[in-house]
Amino acid sequence: MIGLAPAWLAFMFGWHIAMVNLGIGLAWLVPYFKWKADKTGDQGLEKVARSLMRFYAATYGLAGVFGTAFTVFILSYYPDFLGVAGHVALIPFAISILMIALHFFAIVSFWYGWDRFSRPALYAIGLALGVSALLIPLGFRAVFGFLNIPAGLQVNAVGGEVKYGLAVVDAIARNPTTIPLYVKSIVAAFTVTFFAVMGGYAYKAARSSGEERELALRVVRIMAKPAAVGAVLMIFLGLWYALSLQAVPYKFNNVFASLGWKVADGKAFYDVSWLFILKMILFAVQFVALAAAVPKALRGGLDEGAAKLLLAAGVAAVLAVPVGEYLNAFSQYPFFIAAWPDVLAGRIPLEDLVTKYAVSITPPEALPMVVAKINSIVLVDRSGTSAVKVLEELRNTYGDQFLPLLQYARHGVNEIALLPSVVAITYAFIAFLTAAAIYFLYTLLTPAKKVEAKTLFEEY
Repeated sequence: MIGLAPAWLAFMFGWHIAMVNLGIGLAWLVPYFKWKADKTGDQGLEKVARSLMRFYAATYGLAGVFGTAFTVFILSYYPDFLGVAGHVALIPFAISILMIALHFFAIVSFWYGWDRFSRPALYAIGLALGVSALLIPLGFRAVFGFLNIPAGLQVNAVGGEVKYGLAVVDAIARNPTTIPLYVKSIVAAFTVTFFAVMGGYAYKAARSSGEERELALRVVRIMAKPAAVGAVLMIFLGLWYALSLQAVPYKFNNVFASLGWKVADGKAFYDVSWLFILKMILFAVQFVALAAAVPKALRGGLDEGAAKLLLAAGVAAVLAVPVGEYLNAFSQYPFFIAAWPDVLAGRIPLEDLVTKYAVSITPPEALPMVVAKINSIVLVDRSGTSAVKVLEELRNTYGDQFLPLLQYARHGVNEIALLPSVVAITYAFIAFLTAAAIYFLYTLLTPAKKVEAKTLFEEY
């Protein structure tokens, strides 16, 4: 099994990305509903826009909490790797950080100016809100593409001093995984949001009556077709990203080899196909809802069973986000950079690093040093974790080039992660964030109690 620390990091990161996905979609939905309400004078859509804006603020807050916790812990656990990676990928990180700042400003300004600013000014802020939401993942997904294949990496180790750099254009243009990953992520964010909003309002429609029910059904109908289009697109975009990962046999085979789809020698060393199957099950729930419940909603005859199915589809869509992130991350376990084991094993020739991926290591003999410096093993709490087993299999299969990493995994212990106080804090964080997320969902899904005027009068 993996250690507590990587499991904790995965937990935080997965739910951070789930909230971020909802934020990307809502950054466009909220301004759209506000614009539509202003254009038509529809107070119902105005109410929907305000409700979604409050939900958006809540998800943004949760995303910030999970993201901050993830950043603090990963900096504490991996200072050496993060120091190098942060230096190399400074420009992609800077793009995302700049967009985060703009996005935060846009959220505050849009809400503050809701009934204060002129309509053109408010819509311009809404556009900034949406565009910044699309650009935040661009930098981060460029970093994730780099963690698949370090395209554009520049290392100069002449004279005893090691200097790192990144050719940013090559890092994006020469990396076959970056663009598919980014496009898939954006479409997934919109699709998840459509399903989540559709499911939430279907649930509300089933528990309401009169005008409130009709308004909820309108939102379901508005969301239904975009959700269906997004779900279909995700089939092709998921396949596109999977095909791009064939350039990284270690990662690809860990996902698909046991399912019969193999590349290179077809060997898998850390099988995560079960996560792929789980994601497909969650995906299937969404398609079942589209086939069985959406037609009823479009006809205006949404019963409680269909509403629950749409709610289940919304929950499944949100759950599929962290599952997909875990699949993407753990398929390269225990390596930070997925291509390095393939380089060491000879499945990616050194010439390809130069000709295909614009990697420059000077002198070429410095490659083992670069691996040792950049490709730190994922945190090993103790010698019994899965990293040791994986590296033993890699050494037995491909030779002693994996011996230094194996020795590190056998004897390297991250003392910070093993301190009793840190372990206690970690479990406390897990419990707190889990409870907070459950309470958040409870308050969203539990209908507000209606208080009669007579009751209020009697109280006073």
